[in-house]
Amino acid sequence: MTAGVARAAPRTVRLRGREFALVGPSLRDARLHTAAVLVTVQVLGQTVLEFRLSIAQIFVAVLTAAVAEVVITMRRAHAIVWPASAMLTGNGIALILRVPGTEHGDWWSLRGAWIYAATAALGLASKYLIRVDDRPLFNPSNLGLVVCFLALGSDRVDPLEFWWGPWSPSLAFAVAVIVVGAVLILGRLHLLRIAIGFWAAFAAGLAVVTIPGHCITASWHVGELCGFDFWSTLVTSPEVLIFLGFMITDPRTVPQGARAQTIYGVGIGLVAALLIAPQTTEFGAKVALLSALTIACALRPLLERLPPRGAATARWRRPGAAIAFVAALVGAGIPARPVAADPVASSVEFPAVPAGERPRASVADDRLSSQVDAATAAEIATDVVQDLALQERVLRERDPGLAAAMADRAWLDTLDDRLRAAATSREVEVPVHRIDEVIVSVALRRGQEAPAVLATLRGSVRVDRYRDGVAAPVASGEWGPLDVTYEVLWTGERFVIVSAALPEGWSPPR
Repeated sequence: MTAGVARAAPRTVRLRGREFALVGPSLRDARLHTAAVLVTVQVLGQTVLEFRLSIAQIFVAVLTAAVAEVVITMRRAHAIVWPASAMLTGNGIALILRVPGTEHGDWWSLRGAWIYAATAALGLASKYLIRVDDRPLFNPSNLGLVVCFLALGSDRVDPLEFWWGPWSPSLAFAVAVIVVGAVLILGRLHLLRIAIGFWAAFAAGLAVVTIPGHCITASWHVGELCGFDFWSTLVTSPEVLIFLGFMITDPRTVPQGARAQTIYGVGIGLVAALLIAPQTTEFGAKVALLSALTIACALRPLLERLPPRGAATARWRRPGAAIAFVAALVGAGIPARPVAADPVASSVEFPAVPAGERPRASVADDRLSSQVDAATAAEIATDVVQDLALQERVLRERDPGLAAAMADRAWLDTLDDRLRAAATSREVEVPVHRIDEVIVSVALRRGQEAPAVLATLRGSVRVDRYRDGVAAPVASGEWGPLDVTYEVLWTGERFVIVSAALPEGWSPPR
C-alpha cells in the first residue's frame, strides 16, 4: 500500500447564494516574477527615466484589465481568481502606450484615460473571444496596442520611445533588470530559444535594411536617425528587450514544440525587419514591430502543424529563398532611403567673430539636450552671432536678398514683414546685440517631428533707428538686458534662425 497525501480543501466564499472558489497566486508563478520586473521598470520610469506616463494612467489600464478578468472568471468558472495575467496585460499596455501631452511628473494626470481603459478592455476581451485549441490566439496586450495605434494614429497616441536617454547608471540598471529578469524567467520556462531567435533574426534583417541607407524621424532625435545609429538604437533598445523578453514569449500564445518556437521567434524578427523597412517615423517602426507579433500569433496554428523535418521542408533552406527575402528587405526600404541634400550655398560674406569676442557656449543639462556636443554648441553660438550681425545689415540696407542667408521659415517671414513696413514708414529699427552666453537646448515637439534645437542668448541689446538716405543712426537706444531664445536649423552649411516661437511646454535653461 501507499500512503495517501492529504490535500487541503480549496477555500471558498459564498456570494448571493453561490459558492466561489478562491484561487490565489503561487510564489513560484512566473507571472509574479514577470510582474516584478515590469513594476521595477515602471518605478524607474516614474522616478529617473522620465517616462511621459502618469501613475493614474497605469492604474486605469491595470484595474480595467483586472476587474474584467475577475468578473469573467466569476461568471465562467465560479471562482474568484487573483488576476495575475490580466494585470500583466494592463501593465504591459501602460508601459508601452503614451498619450501626447502627458508630462513626466504629472503623477495623477488622467489625460487619455479612456484610451488606456479601452485598450486594456480590448486586449483582455481578445483573450476570451479569439481562441484556438482552447488557448488565446493573440497576445492580449499586443493586439490591444496594435489596434489602438492603427485606429487612433500618431496625433492621439504614441508608443514608448525606442531610446530611453543617454547611458547613465539608472538606464544601465533598468537594462540589467530587463535582461537578467528575462533570462531567468525564460530559462525556467524553456523559452529562451524564442527570444534569442528573434533578436538574431531582427538584428540581421535590420542590418540588410540599414546598409543601403535608412532613416526615420523621432521626437527625441535631432534631425533624422540614419544608418548605424538607427540600427544600433533599435537592436539595443530597452523597449525591444521588453518586447522579446516579455511579450513574444507569453507562454499561453507561443506555439508548442521546440522547432515551432524557433521558427516563431526567427519569423517575428524577420517580419518585423520587413515591416519596419518602409517606415519613415518612429511611430511607424514601433507599430511595425508590434504588428509582426500579431501576424505571427495569427499563424501559430499553422506552425504547430508543420510536417516533421525532411524533404517537405528542405526547400525553405535553399539559397534562393534567402536571396529573395534579402531583395524584399532592400526593396521595401526604398521609401526610407535618405535623400542627399545639397548644402544651401551662400555668396554672402558673414562678419568674422574674433576668438576673444565669441560668447560662452554650453549645453543644457537634460536628457534630450545631451545629444548636442560641446563643439556643435560652439558652432551654433558663432553662427547665431553672425546671423544677428547680418540681420543688422539686412535692416539697415533694406536688402531682403541678404535675409535668406541668415534666416528661414517664420523668422525669414518676420524680417520680410519688417522690411515692408520700413518701406512705408521710411524708418526702421535695428537691434544691436552684445552676446555673452549661448545655451543650446533641445525641446520636444508634438507628434513625430524632430525636436527643436534652441539657442538661448544672454547679454545686452539696444535699438538704433535708421532713416532713408542717412547712413548713421538717427537715434540710439540705451543698452538693456538680453535674454531671448531662437530656434535654429542646420542648412547643410551653417545654422540659421528659423523662429522665435518656442515649443509648447518648453522651459528656458537655467
